[in-house]
Amino acid sequence: MKTYIYITIGVVLTAAGLLAASCTDYSDYNEVKGDPAVSGNLTLWENIRQNAQLSDFASLVQKAGFDDELSQSHYYTVWAPLNGTFDASACMQLDDASLLRQFVLNHIADFGHHATGQVNERVRMLNGKSYSFVGSGTYTFDERVVSQPNQPSSNGVMHVMDGAAVYLPNLYDFVTDSMVSAGKGIDSLRSYFKRYEQTYLDENASVVGPIVNGVQTYIDSVMVTYNTLTRAMRASIEQEDSLYTFLMPSNTAWVKAYERIKPCFNYIASTTSQAFVEQAGSTVISNTPATFVVEDPSYLQDSVAKAYLVRNLVFSHNDGYNRWLQGQPTSQGADTLRSTMRSKFSNPADVLSDAYLHEQLQMSNGVACIVDSLAFYPWESFAYGRSFGARAYLARVATGNTHYTSVNLTGMSEYEFARDGSLRYVWAEPNGGYSKPEVDIYLPDLVSTTYDFYCVFVPEAFDNPKADGDYLPNRVMFSLSYCDADGRLRSVDFLDERDENKAACLDYLNRVKEEKGTTGVVADNASNRTTLFGFSNDPDRVDTVYIGRFTFPVSYLGLGSENNMICPNIKITSPFSVFNNTFMAAFSRDLRVAAILAKPVELVEYEESNKQ
Repeated sequence: MKTYIYITIGVVLTAAGLLAASCTDYSDYNEVKGDPAVSGNLTLWENIRQNAQLSDFASLVQKAGFDDELSQSHYYTVWAPLNGTFDASACMQLDDASLLRQFVLNHIADFGHHATGQVNERVRMLNGKSYSFVGSGTYTFDERVVSQPNQPSSNGVMHVMDGAAVYLPNLYDFVTDSMVSAGKGIDSLRSYFKRYEQTYLDENASVVGPIVNGVQTYIDSVMVTYNTLTRAMRASIEQEDSLYTFLMPSNTAWVKAYERIKPCFNYIASTTSQAFVEQAGSTVISNTPATFVVEDPSYLQDSVAKAYLVRNLVFSHNDGYNRWLQGQPTSQGADTLRSTMRSKFSNPADVLSDAYLHEQLQMSNGVACIVDSLAFYPWESFAYGRSFGARAYLARVATGNTHYTSVNLTGMSEYEFARDGSLRYVWAEPNGGYSKPEVDIYLPDLVSTTYDFYCVFVPEAFDNPKADGDYLPNRVMFSLSYCDADGRLRSVDFLDERDENKAACLDYLNRVKEEKGTTGVVADNASNRTTLFGFSNDPDRVDTVYIGRFTFPVSYLGLGSENNMICPNIKITSPFSVFNNTFMAAFSRDLRVAAILAKPVELVEYEESNKQ
C-alpha cells in the first residue's frame, strides 16, 4: 500500500507519477550535452557507484532504495554532494522513508537540467521542493558550488557539488508532524490541524486486484490524505511553490487566546427570536417565536472558538496587502495584513512584533512564526463590527408603504452597506394621514459580547427635494428584541434619557408651536416621556445616530438560515401619538434608514483613546 499526503484541491502528485513520466515526450530536455564520454554509456547509478568521491551519497541512495530507479531508462538530473561536504552519518540515522524524501529525492529532478551558458532556473525536485540552479560558466545549486558539472549518463546527467541541498520542511509538515516540530511547543495547534486530516482510497491510482467474496481488492492501493481545515482557510501551506507567513501560537498562547475568544460564543440549548411571517399579503410578527435547538452547546462553543482562533493565522505573500513581507513593493503599504480568509488587520507591527515572537523558522514555502501571544484586535478577528443594511436585512415595514431606493454618493466607503458609491436605503412612507410606520431590521450573527448600536438615517431631500429646504427631523425610539440566557424572548427599549436631550426637545417643540401660532406649552409629563427621551436626526445630511449599548447573553453566530432568521432585531418607530398636533407638526413620520451599525465596545473604547 502507498500513502501520499495531498492537501490542495485537484492536485495529485504520486510517487508513481514522478517515476514513470515518459522521457520521449521531453527529448529536448533529455539530450546529453557535450562530448560523449565513457560515463555516457553507463547509467546514473553506475556512475555514482563507481565514483569513489561519491561513496557516501551512493550508500544513502542504496539505503533509501532508489538505486534501482537510477538504473532504469527514465531520464533524471542528479546533484551529487562530494564526500566530506555534508553530514552523511546524520542522514544515515534517518529511517528509509525519511531518508528518501528528505535527502535522496531532494537531490534528483526529472528531465535534463544542464549547466550550459546562462542558467537561472528554479528546479522542482522529486520530493516537491524547489531550488535555485544559477550561473554562467560557474554554477551553484542551492548556493552550493557545482564543482563538476554535466557528467553524462545513459539515462540522465549528473552535477557533482560541494555540499548538500538543505532540506526544509514546508509549513504543513511542520505544523502536523510531531517529529519535525518536536520541542517547539505547538502541540495544541498541531493536534487541532491533525483532526481535520482525512484519508481515502484513490481507486484510479491503485492497481486493481481480484474480487474476493464480492469485494474489490487491490494489488497496490494508493491512499490519499488531505486536510479540510487548510481548504477552509484557503491556505495551501503544503505547496512548495507558494509563500506564506504562518503565525503558530505556542501552547501558552493557544490557551490564552482560547479563553479570550470562548465567552463570545456562548450558545444555549434553545435560542429564540421574533418570527416574521406572511399573513394576508403583509409581514406580521408571529405569536410563536422562532426557535433554534443546539444538542450540545458546550461542544459548539468549543468548536467555534477554536475555529476563530486559527482562521486568520496564515498570510499569503502573493496577496497585494502582504507583499511587503518579502520586501516587495505594494500599493497598499505596510500598514495592513490580510489573512487567507480575507480578514484585514490594521496593526501588523504588533502582530509580528518581537514582543510576541518566541521563535522564527524558515520553511521551504515561507516562515513559521511561533508566538507566545496573538496580538489581533478582537474586532478584527472574532468579535467583528457589523453593518446591517436596511435593504438587505429588512424584516418588515408595518403601516407604511415600502420603497427600496438608493442615491449615488461619494465618500460612502466607510459603510459596508454602500456599494460602488451608491447609498442604498429603505424609505417607509406612512400609508395614511394617521399612520406611522414601524421598521424592523434583522441583526444576524452577533455574538455574546457588548455592542454600541447606531442608526444611519438618510435625509428627505434625496427623494423629496423641497424648494424651501424645510425638512423635519425624525423623533424615534428603538426596541431591541433578544434572547436571554434562559432561552426566553425579551425586549429592551433604547431611549436617550439625558436631561440635555429632553431640554432640547422641549425647546424645539415650543418653538414649533410658536411658529405655528398655537398656544400653550408642551408638558414634561409621563405621557410625553418616550417622545421627550427619543432620538432625533439631522434632516439635512446622512446622519449616524447613537442608539445605545447592550450586552448579549447568547451568541447567534451560525444559527438559523436565510429563510428562518434566529437573531435579534431592532424595531424603529415614532413614539408620539398621531393625534398630537404639536408632535405631528414638529416631526416627520417617514423613516429613511440606510443601516443599523453594531460596534464592539472594545473598538469604541480604542477609537476614543486614539482620538487626537
